[in-house]
Amino acid sequence: MQAVLGFLRSYETLIYIFLGVAFLLYALRTLNAWRALQNAIFGLERIQAEQRLRRGALGMGLTFTATLIVFVMATYVEPYQSAIILPTATANILGTPASGTPATAEATLQNTPTPVPPPKIDTQGCVPGQIEITQPQSGDTISGEVNIEGSALIPDFGFYKVDIAPIEQALFLTIYASHTPVKNGKLVENWDTTTIPPGDYVLQLVVVDTEGKALPPCRLRIHIAAPQD
Repeated sequence: MQAVLGFLRSYETLIYIFLGVAFLLYALRTLNAWRALQNAIFGLERIQAEQRLRRGALGMGLTFTATLIVFVMATYVEPYQSAIILPTATANILGTPASGTPATAEATLQNTPTPVPPPKIDTQGCVPGQIEITQPQSGDTISGEVNIEGSALIPDFGFYKVDIAPIEQALFLTIYASHTPVKNGKLVENWDTTTIPPGDYVLQLVVVDTEGKALPPCRLRIHIAAPQD
């Protein structure tokens, strides 16, 4: 769905032009069919004119409906904001394998997940006024509902997304995305942090241009605290 919205918003003007030309062509065909129907004398001529008239009217209706759908999707469909489920540690139910027991050692090896490296916190992707998170700041502790503020505004802007990952694993999950550029404003409004287990996380802002190229992310470290009773 996001890919479709991105395509519509990137080529919205061209789509309108194409649909507008198609509507005009169908309108001309409908007008010519109507005139032919008015001047038809024989029954066969009237039948053919009526068929052309119906096809023209149907084409006008379809192009108008398509234009309306594109307008609504590109203008009013809100970007998604989803609650995320972060991976949590799982207890080792096998315990310590007995030495000299090949079967137990093999089972332990097969059930050991491949470790995921921790995310690299690199501020080189942060560009003031273009790709930047100003609130919260690196090292801040947040809880409850918070706003993520900053800027997502580059030449040929396509969309931006805000991701989060545990500090110990680079498993980034998107919490919000939008096609609307932001200049020193709210990137994410009223983000409910209670949907995420308390702990240390890496928050990143990724901005993508109209060609689908993602610029280097702006990352910072935050701590999510348990809500106060």
